[in-house]
Amino acid sequence: MGLLVSSCSTDVDVNAPWKEQTIVTCLVDPNQPVHYLRIHKAFLDPTRNALVVSAIRDSLYHDPSRTRVWIEIWKNGVLRDSLACTPMDTVLSGGGGLFPDTLRLYRFSSPLVAGQPRLDSSAEHRLRILTPGGQSLNASLFPIGRNNSLPGGLPPGGNLPPNFGGLNWSANQGHQVAFTLPVNTSRYNFGIRAYYDEWCADSVPPGPPPHPDTPGLRLRSIEWPITTNGLNPGLGLVTRVFGKNLFSLLNASLAKEPRTHRRLRGTLFHFYWLDEPFGTYLEVTNSSPSMSDVKPSYTNINNGLGLFAGRREWPDPITDAQNPGYPFSSRFYRQALGGIGTDSLRLKYPDLNFQP
Repeated sequence: MGLLVSSCSTDVDVNAPWKEQTIVTCLVDPNQPVHYLRIHKAFLDPTRNALVVSAIRDSLYHDPSRTRVWIEIWKNGVLRDSLACTPMDTVLSGGGGLFPDTLRLYRFSSPLVAGQPRLDSSAEHRLRILTPGGQSLNASLFPIGRNNSLPGGLPPGGNLPPNFGGLNWSANQGHQVAFTLPVNTSRYNFGIRAYYDEWCADSVPPGPPPHPDTPGLRLRSIEWPITTNGLNPGLGLVTRVFGKNLFSLLNASLAKEPRTHRRLRGTLFHFYWLDEPFGTYLEVTNSSPSMSDVKPSYTNINNGLGLFAGRREWPDPITDAQNPGYPFSSRFYRQALGGIGTDSLRLKYPDLNFQP
C-alpha cells in the first residue's frame, strides 16, 4: 500500500487553479482474504492556507458518506458479483505531520467458494469509484491464479531441488529450479533467503553444532536476489543457482569478527509474481533517465491517478509465517547439508567462521 504514483504530466503546478484529482492505490493478492485500497486527493486548494487546510480531514480524503467504491466481477460478458468496499481508519504511529494521524482505507473481501475465500483468476475485476465531486474512476484486473504446483513435479508444474539429507551448496553443478508462472502473471521476482545461526565462540565449548540454549544464539538471514522483474517466458522456466554465488554474497555482507561463529541452516526459495500493470509500473518508475530526460510515470486508473494491480507471493508471508516452525516448516525451505555441503565456504572465506 506504500506506492505513490505520480501524474503523467511532466510538470506539476502546485498553485494551479483548483481541480479535484484522485489517487488510487491497490495491490490485490489472492493469498489474502481481505484487500485494501487507498483513495485520496492529489492537491490542496492553493487559495487557502495549507496549515489551516491540513486540520480539515476532507482536505486529504473524500467524504466516505458521499463516496461509492465497489468491485464488479465480470465473466464471459456477464456481471457475476458485486463486492462492496467499506471505509476504515487506521491510526498511524508517530504522527505529528501536517496531515491527520490516521490513514483512511477501503476494504473488500474475497467471495467464499466452498467456504474458502477465492478470487477467480478467469474473471475480470472492475474497480468503480464515484466521488462527491462527481468524478467517476475505474480500473480492472484479472487476479493472479493458483495454477502452479511448486514445489512438486517438473515443468510446466515446476520443482525445487530435492531435500534428501540437505542441499550441498559446495557442489560445482549448482542446483536446478524449474517453474512456470501462474496465470495472469507478466513478470516475476525470484530470490533465496539464506538462514544461518550466529553465536559468540566464548559462550559454548568448542565443537559444532551449538546447543539451542547457547547464550546469544541468534537465527539470522540474508536476501539473495536471483531474478528481479523478469519477463514471463510463457513456458516452463529452468534456471540454476550456485553455492559459490551465495558464499560470495555472505563474504561481502557479513562482518568478520574472530569471536563470532556461524553455521548455515538452510535456504528459503521465494517467488513474487506480478501482473502486467504492476510490472510496467516498476519498470517505468525504476528507470534511470539521463539528466536531460523527464522521469516517466505510469497509471492505469481511468479519470484518475494511481495503480490497481495484482501480485502474489510464495511462501505467503502472512499465513505461512504464522506457523511456529516457520521457515523450517515451509514447503519452500531446503535444509543445508552440513560438513561437505559448506566445505568451500569455510575454505574460501575462513574469516566468516562458518562451522560444519
